Amino acid sequence: MPGLNRFLGFYLLIGLLQGVVFNYADRFFNSNQALFTGVMVVALVGGTTLQLLGEKARQWRALLPTLAFTLLMSGMTAWVFYREEHLLISRREVDAWCLSLVLLSYIGASFLCAWPAAKGQRWRYENLFQQAWNSVFIVLYALMLVGLFLLLLKLWSRLFLMLGIEFFELHFWSQTFMCFSVPLVFALGMYMAGRSEKVIGQMRGMLFGACGLLLPLIALISVLFTLTLPFTGLDRIWATGYSTPILLVLAGAQLFLLNGVFQEGGQPRPYPKWLMRFVEFSVVCLPILAALAFYSSWLRVEQYALSPQRFIALALALLCSLYGLAAVWAVALRSPAWLSNLRVTNPVLALLFCVLLVLVNTPVLNPIRLSADDQVRRLLDGRTNPEAFDAHYLRFGLGKAGEQAYAQLQMDVDQERILNPESRRALRERMDDTSLSFDEQLAKERALAPKPELEWIGPKPKGSEQFVDMSEIADSPCESGCVLWAVDLDADGQSEVLVVPLTSFRNEYKGPRIYALDEKGQWDDRGPLLWTQLPSGHVDTEMLIHDIREGNIALVKPRYRQLQTRDMLLTPVIREP
Repeated sequence: MPGLNRFLGFYLLIGLLQGVVFNYADRFFNSNQALFTGVMVVALVGGTTLQLLGEKARQWRALLPTLAFTLLMSGMTAWVFYREEHLLISRREVDAWCLSLVLLSYIGASFLCAWPAAKGQRWRYENLFQQAWNSVFIVLYALMLVGLFLLLLKLWSRLFLMLGIEFFELHFWSQTFMCFSVPLVFALGMYMAGRSEKVIGQMRGMLFGACGLLLPLIALISVLFTLTLPFTGLDRIWATGYSTPILLVLAGAQLFLLNGVFQEGGQPRPYPKWLMRFVEFSVVCLPILAALAFYSSWLRVEQYALSPQRFIALALALLCSLYGLAAVWAVALRSPAWLSNLRVTNPVLALLFCVLLVLVNTPVLNPIRLSADDQVRRLLDGRTNPEAFDAHYLRFGLGKAGEQAYAQLQMDVDQERILNPESRRALRERMDDTSLSFDEQLAKERALAPKPELEWIGPKPKGSEQFVDMSEIADSPCESGCVLWAVDLDADGQSEVLVVPLTSFRNEYKGPRIYALDEKGQWDDRGPLLWTQLPSGHVDTEMLIHDIREGNIALVKPRYRQLQTRDMLLTPVIREP
């Protein structure tokens, strides 16, 4: 394998340490969940960033900032997930931070890898640009290598499984093997891609070539759309309900292609003079498109209040506006190098984007909390009529912040501290109509449902009243009533209880179960009673209850005994001929 040297051990060591973390991840999670998230971020973010640094990791000026960035991301993750006032983090917030963490890690790694490692060197935009794109292709190459590795393992294991050899199928897909092999193969892919500068350069060149081909087309789309607006008006845009994402995609795609053509800012002019002027003219459309997207979302906020999706749309539209204004300013400067001012504004805006990503995951700009506050504020200042207030969305659509705002609003209404009497009455009706949560609805249905009928055949054993409480539990065998029979099944002098549900043999089947007293005097479910003559094991409960009542039942010793191994108890299931 060309290009391998002793520095490969550095990559493999990182992969090995990542494998150790992944293999013992469940123990970290069980011992301390905050520690678990911190260690996982250190392994993923820190390990991948160090692999992207490559040989620069030997120099302290590059290594120390990387370690500091890794610890910062680890601490931020632990704080977001497990801060005291936010223990019950919603799935939406988890997904938002995971996406933010990926973007922050990518931008941070690009800056760290482009930072001058030697004292006295000057930071250069060319290094940042190349490293940002190289990181994408290096990680993509490593992921492709991991995918091919897994496919070959699947082929290997399946081939030998056809021969009846299960060893490879069992061990290749075990947790330990996966936790160690995947990071090691990924590390090998990072090493190979990091030293294949020619291949990475060709991939980057192909992408930039496509950008150069598509930029005039999207410039034409932007110009034609912008020039058409005075003749069609804006009302049709506001009426669609989906104008913001389309406008943001158009502006974002044009910015992406523009930077793909601009590249490091030192290449010759990419187009003829007339086409250059047309592209520059289309750049003026960028702030207009971003402003339309911002105003479109703002209209929705004015009509229906703030929501997390609208907040994110407003933030992205504002960011696109800043990028568009920076591009317009670069055109207006008319510098010798085409759009050379982007070399100054792009890094600043990238760091501003990082700050925004951090803030939206904190109480400062948390979209869910801001949305809940805006919902209540609009109600109190009269912009939202109590009859039209969406109490259900506030309570169940905005996570913990919405639940807290709903509880506070309900308390204020009950204590008559807000609104006028007529508005309070209308709001109380809206809140009373709010759908109950799943647990509340289930509790209400159980309270209104008739108590299950319990019928004892023969004397009741000690603690029989416990079955009354157990019958009210969800998915209880006695949910629709049952017959109970105390019988000593194991001949130890202490009766067990056979619980036979009152369900049909063919419909809504629930099998009989055996309960035994534990050391604390509680009746414990020990498992089902099966009819082994049938493949399904289902018991005809109606016939069983009839035979118990008639006394047509007997205790029979099993013909075959159980087998006890070192850590297993094997019970034979025999179907008599």
